[in-house]
Amino acid sequence: MSHTVRSLSKKILVLLVILTGCTLFGCSLFDKKPSAHQRMGQINKQKVFYASYDAVWRAAHAVLKYPIAQENQDTGVIETEYIKGLDGWLPPNEQRPPSSGIRYKLIMTFAKGTTQGRESTRVTIDKRMEILRDFFSEPEPMESDGLEEKIIFYRIERELVINEALKRAN
Repeated sequence: MSHTVRSLSKKILVLLVILTGCTLFGCSLFDKKPSAHQRMGQINKQKVFYASYDAVWRAAHAVLKYPIAQENQDTGVIETEYIKGLDGWLPPNEQRPPSSGIRYKLIMTFAKGTTQGRESTRVTIDKRMEILRDFFSEPEPMESDGLEEKIIFYRIERELVINEALKRAN
């Protein structure tokens, strides 16, 4: 009888191990993690500045060198016109200009709030890129590499630092 109990307990143990393994493996099949490129794009899209809403809005205007299609300070949105890839920002590691069919626009969203008891403004940059293959086909969306967004955030931050230093000097 003890042999039958041991045999049965071994079979139950093996069955439990198989079921647990299948459950863990099966769940990992449905777990869709974003790629490193997608995660970098998400990280580079937002930044919180410890400055007033108006100061960040003015700094964004100072650094944004593209024609503006629409803006509304009350709702906190600045949207540029479409920029041709040839006229837009070129990453420093690129030796040749981008395809003439690429165009993009920037949509900046501002939200005021407080962070750790300090006045702050969150800025989100959505770079909507698309490529026009030919005259007849619809534009195809493209992913941004996030570099231009990082540069814009850096420039806004520098503009805020300079303005703060000028206030203290007076």
